[in-house]
Amino acid sequence: MNDRTPEERQPVLFVLPDREPSEEVAAARAWLEALPNADVRAVPLAELSGEFLGYGTTVWFHWTEPPVLPHTARLALDAHVRAGGGLLATLAAATLPVQLGWEKVAPDEMTDAVWNAEPDDELALSFSAVPFIRGFQSFRGHPLFAGLGSGVYTWAPQEGKRHIRYAYTGDVWPRKGRVVAVQRAYISVNPERRLAWEYAVGDGWAVCIGAYVYFSASDRRYALHLDRLLRNAFRRIAPNGHRVREMGGAWQASAVGVERDERVPLPPGLAVDAEVVSDLADDLRLEGEATDAAYTLAGTRALLVGRERGGHEEIWFHPVRAVSRWGLSAGAWERLEDVERGNHRNNVVATHYCLTPGYIERRLDVDGRTVLERTTVALDEPGVLVELRPEVEAADPVRLDWVMECDLRLMWPYPASATGRLAYSKKGGGLGLRGEAGEWLGVQVDPAPRLITVENLSDDEHSRVRIHAELELWGPVRILLVGAHREAVPPGAVDLRGWAERRSAERRRQRDHVFVLDSDEPELVEALEWAKWRLSTYRVHVPDLGTSLVAGYGRSGAGEFGDGRPGYAWYFGRDACWTALSSLAVGQTGAAREVLEFLGRHQDITGKILHECTTSGVVHYDAADSSPLYLLLAARYLEGTGDTETLQREWPRILACYEYCLSTDNDGDGLVENTNVGHGWVEFGRLGGHHVSLYLAGLWVAALAELEVAARTLGQLDFADEFAYRAAAARSSLELSFYDPLEARYADGRRADGSLDMAETVLTAVPLALGAVRPERCASWLDRVASEDFTSPWGVRLVPRSDPEYEPDGYHAGTVWPLYTGWVSLAEFRAGRTDSARGHWESALRLYRAHTLGAWPEVLHGDEARSIGVTPDQAWSTAAALFPLLELGRGSRNRTVPS
Repeated sequence: MNDRTPEERQPVLFVLPDREPSEEVAAARAWLEALPNADVRAVPLAELSGEFLGYGTTVWFHWTEPPVLPHTARLALDAHVRAGGGLLATLAAATLPVQLGWEKVAPDEMTDAVWNAEPDDELALSFSAVPFIRGFQSFRGHPLFAGLGSGVYTWAPQEGKRHIRYAYTGDVWPRKGRVVAVQRAYISVNPERRLAWEYAVGDGWAVCIGAYVYFSASDRRYALHLDRLLRNAFRRIAPNGHRVREMGGAWQASAVGVERDERVPLPPGLAVDAEVVSDLADDLRLEGEATDAAYTLAGTRALLVGRERGGHEEIWFHPVRAVSRWGLSAGAWERLEDVERGNHRNNVVATHYCLTPGYIERRLDVDGRTVLERTTVALDEPGVLVELRPEVEAADPVRLDWVMECDLRLMWPYPASATGRLAYSKKGGGLGLRGEAGEWLGVQVDPAPRLITVENLSDDEHSRVRIHAELELWGPVRILLVGAHREAVPPGAVDLRGWAERRSAERRRQRDHVFVLDSDEPELVEALEWAKWRLSTYRVHVPDLGTSLVAGYGRSGAGEFGDGRPGYAWYFGRDACWTALSSLAVGQTGAAREVLEFLGRHQDITGKILHECTTSGVVHYDAADSSPLYLLLAARYLEGTGDTETLQREWPRILACYEYCLSTDNDGDGLVENTNVGHGWVEFGRLGGHHVSLYLAGLWVAALAELEVAARTLGQLDFADEFAYRAAAARSSLELSFYDPLEARYADGRRADGSLDMAETVLTAVPLALGAVRPERCASWLDRVASEDFTSPWGVRLVPRSDPEYEPDGYHAGTVWPLYTGWVSLAEFRAGRTDSARGHWESALRLYRAHTLGAWPEVLHGDEARSIGVTPDQAWSTAAALFPLLELGRGSRNRTVPS
């Protein structure tokens, strides 16, 4: 329990109600007595006195009704904790600190009822397999969740079961206690329901957990997580010899506003040679008349999103939004009072737009004069530089008003209020801004403008500031933005020349040393070079989390589930694995290794691989396909790199994931399942909710087959034999249970009752592309997917137009995903259908000019060649343009497109 040896057993006093304990209390006692290192005594409350409370003893109250402490018990408990003892109070016992005099304010929510679906489940209801789950979320980490990420699910509610919850809600907070966890429900966080709090009392410690600690729950899928949470709680309160405890984050009552504070650091000044980063000379260049299309620029620490005509919209220094609005206006300077009233115009638009890897140039018409706006994002730092200069210098300057709004908003699912109050300092052209969550933003304008103002735009929900400057453009004016992660020291200098040199070196490496396409079609060569560049920009590093590939970039949307979500700019398991396969194909092996390491480092204690991990550190595991995809990536990584050292180091995590996958085969057919595990490819709609999908089964067969090769390479011969046996069994089971000889094709999925869903979908491409099914049994599907019913000039639809439920704008009901097109092309190359494969590949490649220049969109309309997805710049869409390289000339540096 406390990592002690058997000789160092931890004494735990379990306090019983004076009457017959409930089923829940009895279940908790049984769990405690089964712990190997716990020396358990159970004592009725009426008998509790100081004689039971020697040094080193931990006291646990796990009650379904609030305890009423006798005077002697109250005195004994208070003295025990003050002397260095520990108290754990769970469920209704979370009210104990008030009785003990440590707390003035009692929890205001005291629920003992039958559970029914709550408003927090509204999001879950939109998915096929409704995941009603409950748990806890810390504020960016706490020792209570060691080994559990920053939060954990502990309960899968069952309709009609008893539900006990004690919490602080709304404006009610404990006056003395630190709130260490609030409610998690599916993929949302509810800070309005505070479920765990703690106290330092004298030399001792007390932890209260008011809900979701149910040892008698009928659904035990989170039993292991509950076990770890309680063990962590005992560690937290155990006597520690007066050593300082790691505090961890705490949730705070919402505080909003902006104040001046000269203690906030200012940013470094700009070097004289700053303009070197504005050199747009490069081997790749896309330009033309500016449109309303989106653009993105990204480095490992920074993201810029905007539109060609309108300009910059949002800047993120992961995991916070540094800029929520950016505006330029022309003409005579407006009165300051107009700016303060929010009447500031944004009337400067671009006439011409140019993109090269890492740089954007826009030509702005400012009252008849042309201003060049050049922007770059640092490759590996939280930094952005914008340069504005007149194209032609004149006797009079170009005058511009510049406005930037900032809220330092932490990425979802944290609320906007998590920033707390904002503090700033300013001097000359420099301004520093810091939020209570710790992140810092520095803004440096050079030359310093005549006027910089800071305005408080905060509302009741969150803090926000507007920065306004009046710019005189006699020559170049540069605006530098730099950031610092919480607890990091803001930079003392910025090496802008280094920004340019590192970017140029990365581009040269991609162009000259990792992969070259030999083709007589310049557009294909250019498309693949843009894909290589884009692929490298999805690498994101966040201190304390690590480095991996994110899923895609876009602007945050409106509404509760849109704000704080810049496209899909956070870590996904399935997205990263599919994208990393293309990283391997073009020689970006370091990115593939980072994905493998990141997913292993953040795997669940069951061995399951994450579905999503936000850059703010909130992880959940509701996908079934991430785990076999991780195994497949591990095998492919070894095959593509020969890096046995990394695979040996990651092998225990790989085996843990493998064992988890085996545990999901509850019907014993050798195939991993979706039921009670998570969605596969389709998350909702009529194609979701399968017991086992063909897509998932194909991933599992392929992963096992390729793991056998990896295990033999590593000398793990026993595992290699086991993988070979299970791969053969899974392949046989897939053929027997998914192939319909009357239809002469594979089913899309198998339901829990054993019946088949024979919907025609593009997803057959995945097991075919991975060699998990028999190609001759896919002949009719290959004919169909090449027809106009499935294939449009801009890609392949999920389902054919002839499907009665086809919806051209339905996310999982008829849209075209570049990813699907890449899958199909790869499958066709593997099946020897080269002409069709090439046609599909080219339709995916040519998208790099069709929407966002130099990028591939997430989703396209099924009947019209227009983007309708969340992200204009999607990682696996870019990867899909490279998928055929997984089959063509595997292992070769120079590859020729087949004629």
